[in-house]
Amino acid sequence: MTSRILIVDDDQDICSLVKTYLERSEFEVEIAYDGVMAKSAVGRAPFDLLLLDVMLPGQSGLDLCRDIRSTSTVPIIMLTAMGQLADKVTGLELGADDYIAKPFEPRELLARARAAVRRRNADPSVQVEGGRYALDGMTVDTTARSVATSGGEAVSLTFAEFELLALLLCNANSTLPRTQILQQVFGRNAGLYDRSVDVLLSRLKRKLFGAGMNLNIESVRSVGYMLVGQVTRC
Repeated sequence: MTSRILIVDDDQDICSLVKTYLERSEFEVEIAYDGVMAKSAVGRAPFDLLLLDVMLPGQSGLDLCRDIRSTSTVPIIMLTAMGQLADKVTGLELGADDYIAKPFEPRELLARARAAVRRRNADPSVQVEGGRYALDGMTVDTTARSVATSGGEAVSLTFAEFELLALLLCNANSTLPRTQILQQVFGRNAGLYDRSVDVLLSRLKRKLFGAGMNLNIESVRSVGYMLVGQVTRC
């Protein structure tokens, strides 16, 4: 099945260039030039990936990301201005799965898009040890990609949030290097001052805490993170 990508950017020349490039790689591409068009497109049919520019007329890309995240877990890659670290961090905090700085090489964007779509559509049991896991009343099914509280209430996680949680569970009580997390969750290497893992982890912990679960995730200085606790297969 052909994967569908929505480009949200008010620069028509960039949209046309990226659309042509992605379509040559057998993606189906739709364009939206502002938040209104983007919401309409997302409401009509599902997409496998959103490429969302930060600077949009009317509603900003960051606000649009927040709105889309309230109803959808579709992967989102933010398109940010070169060097705008604040926009990158804010986008990740609002639920974006990754970011790429403008101006970008079309080949890099294509590689990021392919990786995001591949991870979204992949069998999760290939990436982590499949099955059901329990920790402090939380149940995680890595095959069904579901998370539930002890009371049976479902917890909605984005694709990247779930990938990180599953990776931590499958490696409980062992240190996961930040480089490994970046490769398995984001499909890329670390960039200069890259805070993607830290922000995603904070987002995951905040969401689970809001559902009544407080994971003990320790930071291992200059290395990575470790999930501490008694994890059982069920």
